[in-house]
Amino acid sequence: MIREAVPEDACGVETLYRLLLPDHPGIEVLPDRINQIAVNPDSFLFVCEEDNRIIGTVHLHICMDALSGCRPFAVVERVIVSPDMQGKGCGAALMRYAEQTATERGALKIMLSSASRREEAHLFYAALGYDGEGSKLFKKYL
Repeated sequence: MIREAVPEDACGVETLYRLLLPDHPGIEVLPDRINQIAVNPDSFLFVCEEDNRIIGTVHLHICMDALSGCRPFAVVERVIVSPDMQGKGCGAALMRYAEQTATERGALKIMLSSASRREEAHLFYAALGYDGEGSKLFKKYL
């Protein structure tokens, strides 16, 4: 089942983030922050739940854009599915849910980033129709 995260999901989401970013020392998912995301009309933290266990998550942001009239664009971050559940449809379902939400909000496009070392994830995104050839992501941590 795909749904928006609630504060009680903090531990499950944090566990997944630790799998996604094993070398990141500052991972801390706070219930209050999940609540803040839930009340923000432009931010969505979705989880995939099975047997009362959080097995996947995706964070969707709707961003205002000056280029396309009133149409926003969307950004997807931190897509992760528990390793024991990969290949069973949870990741694709999460991405479809995020895409549907972005479409309902009128988004012109949806973008995502993926660490260069995650080659299997890149194949997954390509199978869903994402093109990783036309752009290069740059980031700077502050």
